[in-house]
This record gives sequence, C-alpha cells and structure tokens, in this order.
Amino acid sequence: MKTVQSVLSQNYARIEYLIIDGGSTDGSVEFIESNENKLSYWCSEKDEGIYDAMNKGIVRAKGDYILFLNSGDYFYDSKSLSYLVSNSSNEGIIYGKMGMYVNESLQTKAYPYKLSLAYFRYDTIPHQSAIIKRELFDKFGYYKTHFTIVSDWAFFVDCIIKGKVKYKYVDQVISIFDLNGISSQPSSNQIIRKEINQHLKQKYWFSYQYFKLNWAIKYYPKRILMEFGFNYE
Repeated sequence: MKTVQSVLSQNYARIEYLIIDGGSTDGSVEFIESNENKLSYWCSEKDEGIYDAMNKGIVRAKGDYILFLNSGDYFYDSKSLSYLVSNSSNEGIIYGKMGMYVNESLQTKAYPYKLSLAYFRYDTIPHQSAIIKRELFDKFGYYKTHFTIVSDWAFFVDCIIKGKVKYKYVDQVISIFDLNGISSQPSSNQIIRKEINQHLKQKYWFSYQYFKLNWAIKYYPKRILMEFGFNYE
C-alpha cells in the first residue's frame, strides 16, 4: 500500500506509526501484518466512521505532534515530515501544500499564511499536510463523530479562530491527496455545506449571521434583476 510505504520511507527517525483499520477484508490486514515489526501499534476493527478511527489513533499516540494520512493518501517524498518538523518553532499547527493527480498530472494547492474565519467559511487546511500538537486534542476536544466530512475543518477552526493557537504555513508540498475519498465526491458538497453551517451557527453565531447577510446582499439584487429580464454582470 502506497500510504504505508510513504510513511516507512520517511527520513525523519522519530516516528511513532499507528494504523487504525476499520476491519478491512480487501487484503489490507495481511499487508499490515507483514509490516507489523515496523509499526508502533495497529488494530483492525469496526468503527463508527473515519473520525472515530482518527480519535482511536489520538488516544494511542504518545508523540508531541500528530499527522493523519487516510488510506490512499501518501507523503510527497521521503523528506516531508522532516520539512515540517524543521520549520517548527513550537507552533500548535504547522501545515504545507497538498498535491493531487488529475488526469495523471500533478496539481498542487497552496494555502494562506494568514488564516481567518472568512477563509474557513469556504475552505480549510489539509490534515494530510499538517502536524498538530497532541495536547490540542486534550484542550479543544477530539474529532466530532456526528460530522461525516468536516470534523477536521471544525477542529482547525476552533483551535485557530476561537483558541488563537499559533500556526505556521510552509511553502512546500507535503502530501498527495487521494481524489477517490468521500470529501472529493460532488455528491458530498451539500453535506459539507450543511455541516459547516451547523458548526458556524452553533459556535460562531454572529459571524454566521454576517455571512448570511453578506450573501443575501450579493445574491438577491442579481436574482431580482434577472427576473425582470436584465442581464446582470
């Protein structure tokens, strides 16, 4: 499996490698067993979704920082972890670029150096390319399992916007994202927007109302003009 091989090839020595498998029957368990001596911990058991699995990993983790790679994701090269760690100045979250292959062509996505709630309204930072201080999960809570897609987004928002956790962006591709995941499917867009709005409404009510008002000011004049036959540009 490319995910496992990319972790084992890292030139950063101080890695605690945990695999949380959801009870796979596709040969994954046999592959994990063949690499068991290279792992700190692994299990294969039924879970309640991806965030439940990630929470199980957090419970077991003993290191200062955690990075999550989902099955199918992999590190860009053997220096990915070293690059993140070497650029750390004790920030709570250090994140870099994410790559993805589209029609066999590598495309990379950069992220802002400065993050705001307005940015998080429509985007996030990639957990596949971010190391997160283990202690932040004790302070802000583990991933919310009632969300199916945006729990990592919610965690970043709560840490950075509400918790004022220090963060740092490094201009380097860290990981390759598997486009076959649930969050990449067009059918997931409605779920993503619903879950984001739910979290914003619950924890950032005034900002949520501002976003709604701003959207209405931009959208409704255009809609009214179009109904009267005007070509609104």
